Amino acid sequence: MDATEYRPDNRLLRLREVTERTGLSRATIYRHINKGTFPKPRKLSSGTIRWYSGIIENWINTAGTLGN
Repeated sequence: MDATEYRPDNRLLRLREVTERTGLSRATIYRHINKGTFPKPRKLSSGTIRWYSGIIENWINTAGTLGN
């Protein structure tokens, strides 16, 4: 099962939740997205984006080993 499949522990996170989990600011998250070093959000509708919690947790667990 990959990180994009639905699991109870793989819910959709708002930007606020992503900043809380990662400890990164909004600006830093978007800077990393633009550099390709942070997962891109999923666009649900106009003005609504979310990240899968599993993808964010994986990024947190591997960020130190990737040199990010």
